[in-house]
Amino acid sequence: MKKMIVTAMILMAAMVGCSTEKSASSAGKADLSDPHIVAMVGDEKITDTDIDALLQEIPEQARVQYSSPEGKKEFVNSLAEIKMLSLEAKKQGIDKDPDVKRKIDFMGDQMLARGLAESAVENISISDQDISGYYDSNRDKFTEGPKVKLRHILVDNEGDAQTVLAQLKKGADFSELAKEKSKCPSSQQGGDLGWATKGMMVPEFENAAFALKKGEMSGVVKTDFGYHIIMCDDVEPAKQIELKDARDTIERQLRSEKSEEAVSALIEEVKKNYPITINEGYFENARPETGQPLPEGGDSPAEAEQPAGTE
Repeated sequence: MKKMIVTAMILMAAMVGCSTEKSASSAGKADLSDPHIVAMVGDEKITDTDIDALLQEIPEQARVQYSSPEGKKEFVNSLAEIKMLSLEAKKQGIDKDPDVKRKIDFMGDQMLARGLAESAVENISISDQDISGYYDSNRDKFTEGPKVKLRHILVDNEGDAQTVLAQLKKGADFSELAKEKSKCPSSQQGGDLGWATKGMMVPEFENAAFALKKGEMSGVVKTDFGYHIIMCDDVEPAKQIELKDARDTIERQLRSEKSEEAVSALIEEVKKNYPITINEGYFENARPETGQPLPEGGDSPAEAEQPAGTE
C-alpha cells in the first residue's frame, strides 16, 4: 500500500486528463486478447501507450526502478489500483466535492498550459552557426581556470606545524610524514588532495596553494581546520575550452533561451484574447501569512490585541 501511495503521488499530475478506454465487454470480464491492452480495471482498458506515456512523466532517476519486467509490473499494478480507486471515488460522488473539483480543474489547467507551451517550443532548432556565434561572442565563459595538484599535512597547533616544517626542510619525505603526522583523512594517501581549482578550498589555504610553483612547499598556513603545510606537485595554467567540447553546453543554453522567448511571446499573444485583470485591493488588505482579508480597519491581530498605551 505504501509503494502504491508513493507511486500515486508521482503519477497524480501526469494522470490528469489521461482517459482509459472503455471495453465493449461487460464489467468484470477482462478481455486481454489485444496485445496492446496491458490491464483492465472493470471495463476500462489500460494500454501500452498509456504506460509508456506515463513512465515518461516520471523523473529519470525514479523511472529506473520500473525498467525491469518486475518493476514495470509493479508500476502497472499501482496504476490499476489508482484507476480503481478513482472509479470508486466517482461512484461515491467524491469528484463532485467542491474542494476536490477545484484541485482537479487546477491540475487540468496546468497540464493544458504545459501542452500549449510545449507546442510552442517543439520546432525550435539550433544551428551550427548559432552555436559557433555564441561561442565566439562568449569565449570568456568557456575557460578552465588554473589547477594545482596538492599534498598537505594538517596538525592541531602551530608548534607541531613548525616542527614538521623543520623536518621537511631537512629532507624528510613529505608523504611519509603526512601518513605519520597529518590529522586529515588524506594522510592515508600521503596527504594527496589531487587536483584543485579555485573556489574548492577555504581562502587562506587557496591563496597559499595558488601562490606556489610546481615543486614548491608553503610555510605554515593557518585555517579554521588547523595548521597546514602544503606541497604543490604540479600546476596547469588556465586554458580555453574548445568549441567541440563546449557544443552541448551551448546548445542547451540556446535552446533554453529560445524556449523562454517562445513561451513569453505565446503568453503575450494569448493575452490579446484573454485579458488579465488583477484586483489590487485584494493584496492591500490581505493577511501576510494566509492571504485572507484583514479585519475592518486593517490592523493585524497582534496590533489589535496590543494594550492601550504600549508600543
